[in-house]
Amino acid sequence: MKKIFLLLLLSCPLFCFAQTDTTTIQKPHEQYCMILATAKVFSSKVTITVDYGQETKFWHYTDSRIKDDQGKVVSFNSVIDALNYMSTKGWIFVNAYALSEGSSGKVLNYVMRRPIENQ
Repeated sequence: MKKIFLLLLLSCPLFCFAQTDTTTIQKPHEQYCMILATAKVFSSKVTITVDYGQETKFWHYTDSRIKDDQGKVVSFNSVIDALNYMSTKGWIFVNAYALSEGSSGKVLNYVMRRPIENQ
């Protein structure tokens, strides 16, 4: 009898499972985006597009350039001008790298993050 009790006692951790609360979903604490900077042809300005991780569809063009409150595309003098603009919106610079060579030169990518307020 003692052997059976000891066997059951030792095998209990194999069959016992802790309860987990699956109703609580963790919200992300940070949001990330990637800025793609491409030099404009015959201009000293740059074209800035932003990838927030949004879904893109093959047949539908989505304009991912930065726009002001009136919906006009914001023109930037340089990449630093665009980074300063994003900084005023709460974005923090993380990393920069050149991903590909475009027809007008290098396409530079800048990864940025923004803390999300707890709601």
